[in-house]
Amino acid sequence: MTRRALAAVAATWLAGAFAVVTAQAVQIRVTPLVAGGEVSASFVAPAAFTSDAQAVLRSGLLLTFRFTVELRRPANLWWDRTIREVTAGSSVKFDTLTGAYHVSRLVDGHVVWSDRTMDLAQVKAWMTTFERVPLLPATGLEPNVDYYIEVHLRATPRRTFSIWPWASDDGAGRADFTNIR
Repeated sequence: MTRRALAAVAATWLAGAFAVVTAQAVQIRVTPLVAGGEVSASFVAPAAFTSDAQAVLRSGLLLTFRFTVELRRPANLWWDRTIREVTAGSSVKFDTLTGAYHVSRLVDGHVVWSDRTMDLAQVKAWMTTFERVPLLPATGLEPNVDYYIEVHLRATPRRTFSIWPWASDDGAGRADFTNIR
């Protein structure tokens, strides 16, 4: 096989692998909220609860969805500036003896809510829907300036092996808004 043919095969393989990896990313719907003197974000990622996530859950392992929420301001000549970053997460553990699910929510490492249920549909909603995650007081934003909120998802543990040496997000979403005052 010639060098040119070998390079073409390698490029085709890498392009196919990249398409498989990027096709698995979950779309997160993000809604920015600027009201009552506060900036917050609501987001939902129902497709994050994949068959792999359900298999991890059925095994009795702790399943965690970690969402990184960033409030950013676009820049013209340099990288966009991150104004605030918040980590919101949800975790669930299935009790194989009782059949109950124990779900917890965390914001910046602090447990803000916890509950038990026997209903898997309710677990999916609790794990993938976040309402009004606080980012910062609206007084910290400049008037009549564009901003955006970006949310990245990382699920652990992973059942699949990535061929890439660096970690990728399991999902992402973005919403733009203008702070009008």
